[in-house]
Amino acid sequence: MKKTKISEPPITDGTTMENARKWLNIIRYTECGTVIQLQDDCEYRVLEIINNKKILKRLLGKYYRRYLLRYVPIDNRNLLTEVREGLAEICRAKKITSEKNLADLDIAGLLHELAGKGYAVGFFISHITSLIKSGKYQDLIDFEYIIRTSKNFSAVVFSEIDLTDPKYKQLSDKCSFLYDHISKYPLYGKDDCRQFLKHYTEQWNFHPDRKIVNQIIGACGGYLWLIHQALRTIRNEECIVDEALTSEEMILKLETVWNKFTPEEKRVIEKVYFDTFESSLSLTHEYSYLKKIKAIIESDNKPALGIPLLAEILRRELRLKKFRLDRDKILIGERDISSNLSKNEKVFLTLLLNSKKQVVARDTIAASLYGQNWQENYSDWAIDRLSHRLRKKLNRLGIDSKLISTLKKKGFKFG
Repeated sequence: MKKTKISEPPITDGTTMENARKWLNIIRYTECGTVIQLQDDCEYRVLEIINNKKILKRLLGKYYRRYLLRYVPIDNRNLLTEVREGLAEICRAKKITSEKNLADLDIAGLLHELAGKGYAVGFFISHITSLIKSGKYQDLIDFEYIIRTSKNFSAVVFSEIDLTDPKYKQLSDKCSFLYDHISKYPLYGKDDCRQFLKHYTEQWNFHPDRKIVNQIIGACGGYLWLIHQALRTIRNEECIVDEALTSEEMILKLETVWNKFTPEEKRVIEKVYFDTFESSLSLTHEYSYLKKIKAIIESDNKPALGIPLLAEILRRELRLKKFRLDRDKILIGERDISSNLSKNEKVFLTLLLNSKKQVVARDTIAASLYGQNWQENYSDWAIDRLSHRLRKKLNRLGIDSKLISTLKKKGFKFG
């Protein structure tokens, strides 16, 4: 019988063990901490660790089964509700019985029941960006109280936001558990990037040459999400690397990455790229943070982009600033391109420019083109053809047509 080949793990064993040691030590000593990382891939990293009995036994000791570990992504859900439901599910899985109805117990009650059976609980909590940005910290304050009053509960929180930024001082004052252990994780190194590419090329039975691999790693700067997109585009489209790195799908992902930075961080990155960097900026908190996570690197004592592909977004932002509307005119700088466009092309482009990089729905475009009874004249094909003609015309005018993005089943966006 032919043996099934075991796929390589997506990152190196060394990095996995380094992560496991840091995170599980926090759990082992019933403490708390926060991992700050621009690349939110903790879901995969955490699950690789908490589902690996060898790692757990090695780092938590021979009684590792007493540690009940759970990964909890919050997103837009209520933190305390998710924690309580997670604990209740653990109790059901471990067949914990109680004189009281488990469904009636709050978080403290569930933890007490688990403590009575000799269990310690460790939660890995991610996707807290919306909770932090809302500025409503009561859930975190209540969570802090639960942690401080429980002897068998600890948590590791993952954040895409730099919680050490002075603007979050109020958070640090009220929710000190987040700051017990702070780790700022850099983007992945070249060894992990190569391992990641090897994992997927073997999985897909797709084997690009070393030059392509090096180009992808060089452009994406250790951001695995971008590396995955580049590799998938080359596989699917059979295109060259440059085309994959500037594809519409890649630009959308780059915009997501760009929007993770604060306005102050963006300003530093822009100054680095456009070579207007002042030495005083190297003393700022933002520069220190960007350097720590390798969004900025130093080469020959000069700062440079840690994710070179972000240059695509920076150049695009610069081009966007040149577009403006002046009454019924569409201007690029002082150049009026209105007369080069048909009536419908002008309506379409004006809608996109007014949207300020937000998605414009197909229905909105149709209503502007055809008026009140637009449903009678509506056709996806007609709008797609209009978009195609406008892009071709922009190209002929020397304007990057990729500034117009198509979002499947949603609409169009400019920029």
